[in-house]
Amino acid sequence: MGITAILQRLHLLRSSAWDPPTPLDHLLTDLQSVPLFVIPIHLHFLRLFVTHLYHLFLFLRGHAFHPPSNIPPIRVVCISDTHNYELDLARIPDGEGGLLIHAGDLTEDGSRESIQRQLDWLGEVKRRKGFERVLVVAGNHDGWLDKEGARQVLLGEESKGDGELTWPEGVQYLDGMAGEGENGGVMTIEFEGRAKGRRLNVWGWGGVPRCGGPEHAFQYDRASHPWTNRIPLETDILITHTPPRHHLDLDLGCAGLLAELWRVKPKLHVFGHVHWGAGREAVYYDECQRAYESLMARGADVPFPPAFPSVFSFPASASSVSQSASPNRQEPSSKMRKKQRPTNLVNILLLPVYFGLALSLYLVEVLERVWMDLMDAARVIWYGTTAVVWKWVMQGPGTNNGALLVNASVIYGNTGKAINPVQVVEL
Repeated sequence: MGITAILQRLHLLRSSAWDPPTPLDHLLTDLQSVPLFVIPIHLHFLRLFVTHLYHLFLFLRGHAFHPPSNIPPIRVVCISDTHNYELDLARIPDGEGGLLIHAGDLTEDGSRESIQRQLDWLGEVKRRKGFERVLVVAGNHDGWLDKEGARQVLLGEESKGDGELTWPEGVQYLDGMAGEGENGGVMTIEFEGRAKGRRLNVWGWGGVPRCGGPEHAFQYDRASHPWTNRIPLETDILITHTPPRHHLDLDLGCAGLLAELWRVKPKLHVFGHVHWGAGREAVYYDECQRAYESLMARGADVPFPPAFPSVFSFPASASSVSQSASPNRQEPSSKMRKKQRPTNLVNILLLPVYFGLALSLYLVEVLERVWMDLMDAARVIWYGTTAVVWKWVMQGPGTNNGALLVNASVIYGNTGKAINPVQVVEL
């Protein structure tokens, strides 16, 4: 057993990127990010510090928004990543005529039978808890729903059978990428009961950046993501399985989805997928958030020094290469060897120049990187401070007009236990 495995067994190092980093992970990343200790600035810890500071600013700014006082609010109950678990009904609050959202990974094996059991359970929750509608998107573990991909890999010939899912009344599947027409797949819901007369536009799709083999459903390559200009601008609630990058995601979310959020700015975005990211986070789509995301997007690693050429491995001249390639080559005469010596001597004499030039370019690149990181950190501090002061001094409580991100995973990390709290939002 290697040292890495021992440290992972002792929980001093995380076992995978899907686990939260430990203090030792932060330290080792930091040591790798400052090669040869050229720059005595710990870039990784700068990001760690700014991350905590950014979330402190969010806390001090209060709730992202408050339910309207002159009209009845709409209750939205959010769950995700149940992985075959049927939560005790006592854990799910009364719907009060609102919405129940499941953001994907209903099952573990992706079979038709497992998905059907989850749908039947959601139908029972709707009836007994009084929800207007239950909205579901797929996750990467819901292979049966991926007709052209994971279903065939998981089930082979059985995937071509006639068995179809039975969707209980009021339980609806969202596949916005397949939406056609002027509304672009957006669903408009008009409420009865407590919120009678109100309406919300909802759009959802369960695709995720590639995270496994072909048995995982609805995967796409990060470099060619499908999100650009796909979510309708009128969307009030967005439901995806993947998180956006840098928010409740252990940095495993999708940067393309984050860019689309900046364009659409939905009031509520519900997702799952990264179990350790469960929770909620306010977003304001302002300069503080932009600076934070810019800092996180560059990562903690600075470029490593270039590999300098060895004095014993200078490339041969063209004439010597052509001679070595000839099967009837002759040994170079002593006169020819004398002509080659000055070239090697010049190379050796110029080695300090090569070294100095390469090191200078490297230092310029590192210093530019450090400068950009420090500027982004300063912008987070400045805009975050001014936002808090503006909130509590100039406007007062209850004046926020932001949006909310909810990672609704009910599975606690990689324990397999569905013990995370159910998320409730009043719109």
